[in-house]
Amino acid sequence: MTPEARTILSALDFRMPMLLRNVEPLDETHLDWIPGPNRRSIRWQLWHIAEVEDNWIRQCMLAEPARYPFGVPLDSAADLRPTKDELLAYLHEVRGLSRDRLAALEPADFERSVHDPDFGEMTVRDLWAGVVTSFAWHAGQIALTAKLLPDSPVTVWTFTPWDDPSRTKP
Repeated sequence: MTPEARTILSALDFRMPMLLRNVEPLDETHLDWIPGPNRRSIRWQLWHIAEVEDNWIRQCMLAEPARYPFGVPLDSAADLRPTKDELLAYLHEVRGLSRDRLAALEPADFERSVHDPDFGEMTVRDLWAGVVTSFAWHAGQIALTAKLLPDSPVTVWTFTPWDDPSRTKP
């Protein structure tokens, strides 16, 4: 795997443990809670993360048709509610595909131009940057929503600031 591909995969994998930590204690009811008007549930966010990571690369980089493991795109799903286990399996499957896709890229591939209907022309590098930032954005939304749940089973981590003299810097 090229250094650039390793960096992208590292960026994708960086927030995965926190996402899983936030989702693990949630039950199916928690996944459907919506924090307010015009907001999205954790179930929607999980599905969206996997669907974007898979299909954006499929369509723009690989020129393949989109794939919908639950039979329909998320935005057409209406009352379809894959379970937490099904959504996490989808997410892990897609991350495996991303690992394989990144491993197959040569350095020059990152310079190749691709087209996205919303963003227009961009490089494969830009496309992967979009996947990384989409994952981070929605993982953060999941973390926030999980912590806003009434009687949330998700604990809030606290971090010692770097300027705290009692903390040993790496």
